[in-house]
Amino acid sequence: MTIGYLIDDNLDVSDGVQQAMILIAEGMRARGHDVHYICSSTSRTDLSGVHSIGRQLSAKFNGNSVRTPLPFQSKKVKNLLNKIDFDVLHVQMPYSPFLSGKVIKNADQKVAIFGTFHILPYNKMTIIGTKTLRLLNKKTNHKIKKSYAVSKPALEFMTSDYGIQGSVLPNPVDYAFFSNVKLKDVSSTKSIVYVGRFDERKGVLQLIKAFKNFKETDRENYQLIMCGKGRLFAEVKKYSEDNDLNVIFPGFVSEKQKAQYLKSAEIAIFPSVSGESFGIVLAEAMASGASITIGGDNPGYRSVLGQWPETLFDASLPEAISAKLKQIVSSQKLSSKIGKQQHQAAKRYDIEKILDILERDYDSLKLALNS
Repeated sequence: MTIGYLIDDNLDVSDGVQQAMILIAEGMRARGHDVHYICSSTSRTDLSGVHSIGRQLSAKFNGNSVRTPLPFQSKKVKNLLNKIDFDVLHVQMPYSPFLSGKVIKNADQKVAIFGTFHILPYNKMTIIGTKTLRLLNKKTNHKIKKSYAVSKPALEFMTSDYGIQGSVLPNPVDYAFFSNVKLKDVSSTKSIVYVGRFDERKGVLQLIKAFKNFKETDRENYQLIMCGKGRLFAEVKKYSEDNDLNVIFPGFVSEKQKAQYLKSAEIAIFPSVSGESFGIVLAEAMASGASITIGGDNPGYRSVLGQWPETLFDASLPEAISAKLKQIVSSQKLSSKIGKQQHQAAKRYDIEKILDILERDYDSLKLALNS
């Protein structure tokens, strides 16, 4: 099959949408399919079959910094669709009428068009923006024949506010990669590990303050490792220095380094306050074999961690986070049991299982449209 993966953003950032889409696309390529990316623009050269067909503007949406397409002539889209005979187009939703919407509009009726809905609102502006996109895309939404949402909460929002029916298909993780990564060295100091952006929605300020409270209760055998970059990086680092916390800040880490840090974690912690539709990094931590993975009690993270309510906490309050850390370290037997269960449960998100479902659905719809 010839498959095109559509995204209105670029491919340069490692946000969850790009991460999930690229993992799926490259998995399909490994299975022998002819895979293409259709995006606004990108500077990446490590991916083949990339078609940058638009310009973009940076903006804030759902608590994230995103690049949204600007209007451009449809000629580029028509030329691409004339050049490549797509069997399947798979769009990341919600989408802009200026890029993905144009591709969908101009696609042949025999092209099987799929969509994956990735967001859960962080604020009222996101809800308004999504409803606006629904109206703007009214003429193209009907061409999407099968839609997925990455979690049950995202599905409920897609159905109620975006007006599209579908089913849950979680974001994938490369279980074999994360599970089999080797540690470079083993430290005698136990690690609490965070991986993610340094911004308000991810709860990094609450985490660093919670760690200060945690350290004050004679927890000297624990270190905090905060991987990533973002707008609040300097503020978090300064707080650590001012309070002599000796937190480790590796900055942006590679996929291998991320897997190693997560595997080494006595506690993998993700204190996101809201706006999460799934939580790929939770599944990655579970797959890596982190001793236990805990997260902020928001709908998206609850969809991953909900069967272990002991692992959820109010991420808006530093004292709630430090209380959860104390509870975890004082319940080693239970934590170990949960960690092992989480490692096994992560297999449900394995990329090969997700590819099996998509390949079957692609084939089924393609045959139906061409019969």
